Amino acid sequence: MPSLANPVRFGAVELKVSQKDLSKKRFKAPVSVLDYSLKLISARSYSEKQIAEKLIKKGFSTEDIGKAVKKLKEYDYINDEAFAKRFMENGKRKLIGRIKLSYELYKKGLNRSLIDRVLEMFYTEDEEHDIAIKAMDKKKVSLIKYRENKLMFKKKLYNFLQGRGFSSNIIEDILNSTL
Repeated sequence: MPSLANPVRFGAVELKVSQKDLSKKRFKAPVSVLDYSLKLISARSYSEKQIAEKLIKKGFSTEDIGKAVKKLKEYDYINDEAFAKRFMENGKRKLIGRIKLSYELYKKGLNRSLIDRVLEMFYTEDEEHDIAIKAMDKKKVSLIKYRENKLMFKKKLYNFLQGRGFSSNIIEDILNSTL
């Protein structure tokens, strides 16, 4: 017969749990909305909409979520503009165009005016042009087998750059000037 541990108290309820049960199961105290959201934010950054969606999925009330999000914004733990800037910088490093970055930020819950403002400040057309050239140069290596068929080679590069979120004007300009 398993030995009984000291009684465990949860408010007015007293439970007698065996040592065997204690070692198998972890008792979790109820988590507050703010604690859970801080746990999420400590792992990575989220937009305001993303954190709210996570909290809704966890089953917290909308009133509690609103209070927690307001508190997180007060402490500047959630800042959509800073989130957009970091996302934009990562996108540039990954050689992604303005169109795709804009769409991804929109999916993450940022409003169009903020997205447009951040794009204008941190991602100029000249930068996009340079990034598109870098992406194209990197892709050319894997398309070496299409080098003989000029039309197919251009089509493959065009589709690749378009999938990366570059505008057709920039793609055509690059393809016409470099090939």
